Amino acid sequence: MVESSPIVDDDEVELLELIRSLLQSWKLIVFITIISTGLAVTYALYSQEIFKAEVLLAPAQEEKSGVPSSIGQLGGLAAMAGISIPSGSNTEQVIATLESRKFLFRFIKDNSLLSVLYDNLWDADKKVWIVDSKEDEPNEQASVEFFKEILSVNEDKKSGLVTLSVSWKEPEIAAQWANDLVKQLNEQLREQAIEDSQKRVGYLEKELAKTTLKDMREVLYKLLESEKQKAMLANVNEDFALEVIDPAVAPETRDKPKRKLIVVLGGVCGAFLGVFSVYFLQFLAKIKSSSKERSNPSHV
Repeated sequence: MVESSPIVDDDEVELLELIRSLLQSWKLIVFITIISTGLAVTYALYSQEIFKAEVLLAPAQEEKSGVPSSIGQLGGLAAMAGISIPSGSNTEQVIATLESRKFLFRFIKDNSLLSVLYDNLWDADKKVWIVDSKEDEPNEQASVEFFKEILSVNEDKKSGLVTLSVSWKEPEIAAQWANDLVKQLNEQLREQAIEDSQKRVGYLEKELAKTTLKDMREVLYKLLESEKQKAMLANVNEDFALEVIDPAVAPETRDKPKRKLIVVLGGVCGAFLGVFSVYFLQFLAKIKSSSKERSNPSHV
């Protein structure tokens, strides 16, 4: 208990020395803080402004009728015939399609967005890429990865609502892309559903021509009626997969950079860097002093 007292005293002395060093070096700390804050202000003022446009969506509700329920009762017979009864589209699958490489590249290609995404590499007057070689031109994979960085799709598991957002330096273009993405997705999925229904209708009609069993013909008739009804509804339903609740509009305020936060963080980081510099310089001074004492030992 008695031996621990000198250790406590030494710790107090070292702490006092550190505080004294900070007070003596306050000019250095203030200087580093000002420099760091100035750099943060410069970055905040000159960094590219980014605007986020959002569109609120809901999964499209499938039209109900008495036909699907009756088919469900005879689903066992349909399975025996090798006929699968398609179920309604789920939100996860729709979102996966929206974020897929195939869909995004088709969207970029159909809307000629390569030159817009990589405007710093595109000569608008000469209509050529400003690159050293053909290999350096933006390609499919690079453009899709770039677009994924500015695209965000989030689903609220409780409400089932989906928020699609696009972040870009021009607010009008960001809103246009967000709305066009939903429109093209619905159109693509609607066309695919119509095509699939037509294939199933053709298959069912062939099966009807070959089948003589009464129960099986009843199943096939109901399936055929259901497929024709789905194809008809798909033809007239523009919001086939995702229904637009609140379309995107050009945002009036920027999403990035958050200038006040950047300046505050720059000042705080500068203060910490200043304190660290004082401690580090003091540490170097102690090492230098110890080295001199070892190289010049005192002789009694």
